[in-house]
This record gives sequence, C-alpha cells and structure tokens, in this order.
Amino acid sequence: MTETLNVYKGDELVKSAEYTDGQATVTIDGLNANTSYKAGTYTVTRKNENGESEKVKVPGFKTKPIAVSGVTVEPTTMSLNVGEEGVLKATVTPSTATNKSISLASSNEDVATVNQNGHVTGVAPGQANITVTTEDGNKKATTKVTVNQPQNDSDESQE
Repeated sequence: MTETLNVYKGDELVKSAEYTDGQATVTIDGLNANTSYKAGTYTVTRKNENGESEKVKVPGFKTKPIAVSGVTVEPTTMSLNVGEEGVLKATVTPSTATNKSISLASSNEDVATVNQNGHVTGVAPGQANITVTTEDGNKKATTKVTVNQPQNDSDESQE
C-alpha cells in the first residue's frame, strides 16, 4: 500500500513525499532563512488508497540561518598616491547569507587607512594590506595597496 505525506500552506499543496519504512521526509522550498513560523502555518495529511486524513497542524519551527561560505574583494591590488582615495568592493557569498556584515582593516595605517565603507586613503609611501573579514565565519580577503609619493611633489622639492 502506497502512502503519501502531503504538506499544505492554507489550501495550497506545497510538497508531497512517499512514506518509506513508515517515514516521509519533505523539504519545503521558498522558506526564509533564520525565520520563525507559527504553529499551523503549515498542515500535513496522510493519503493512501482509503483517502486522505484530516489536516494536522505542523508545530511552530524556525529555519536555520544561511552561513557565509566566502568573501572576495575587488580590486585585489591598488596603487595610490599620497592623499589619494580608492574604493574597495567586498562581496559575501552566498548572496543569500543571513549575516553579510564585514569589517575592514589596514595592516599599516601609517601607509594606508580604510573606513568601513571601503574607502582607502594613501597616507605615506609604502605598502599595506587591507583585509576584509566577515562577521559570520571569519572569512577573509585581502587587497595589496601600494602608496607612492606624487611625482609633482618630487619635482617641486628639486627646485
């Protein structure tokens, strides 16, 4: 005898699965991550050749958050003159991650500084790494920044 588990949201059938060894497992598509659903939002029935049972409320549940799997930063290298600014763009993956918060830090603030919006400023000649770190999962990506003395400043100093 074939038995089926039917999952409904209101009157809409959203998923079905056949029972195997007295158990059926379903995955409901389209649920929001890290979200609580009240008891009765979904109902289930058991269906076989004798008909379909009455709907039974699914207890309340909370979906899991979607974890960060990585981060990238563009560009991966940057060359600035002293006093110039550049902008970094960080991309957290997957795009559906629940917590996409990042922090940015310079390995040498005497050479280059960065704010939390990705704006990098050349302070003095040299090199610094700007590291983007995700709050979720501590994933990292780095941009190598080279800061140069502007050419026109060296011409003026020779006069």
